[in-house]
Amino acid sequence: MSASSRENAIAALMSLLAAAYAWKSGPARRLKLWNDVSTSARPACFLFEGGEDVYSWTETARVKRIIEVRLFIYLSAKDGSVVGAALLNEVMDALDAALVPKGADELVGRNTLGGAVHHCLIEGKVLKDPGDLDGDALLVVPVKIVLS
Repeated sequence: MSASSRENAIAALMSLLAAAYAWKSGPARRLKLWNDVSTSARPACFLFEGGEDVYSWTETARVKRIIEVRLFIYLSAKDGSVVGAALLNEVMDALDAALVPKGADELVGRNTLGGAVHHCLIEGKVLKDPGDLDGDALLVVPVKIVLS
């Protein structure tokens, strides 16, 4: 696989996210503050690219580039009949399903975002706030994109 561009990788991830869940806002590449996302605009998904890029080299002098991004997902649990943790679990299940390798990707055992990257996966600790106290539920999901 030839070297992937960062912008192609992010565009492919954004396309996958758009189809993964019924967002009212996003996915968007510019993170917004809570106060700038009304309850009626949730669930909202933002991709934050302020993480780290990691480079590692193989013995054959090939570089492996890794982009670490975070998904910030805002949900509303202000309705007393809604359990915020259940909302978070629903979104996480949708993201898990979206990132499962399918079709040709299933044969290689990784999600290549349609050939745009070597692999894309959720990796690391997910921050979950169900909004029990204030009705503002939050997920922060670490996503690792491995470019070739």
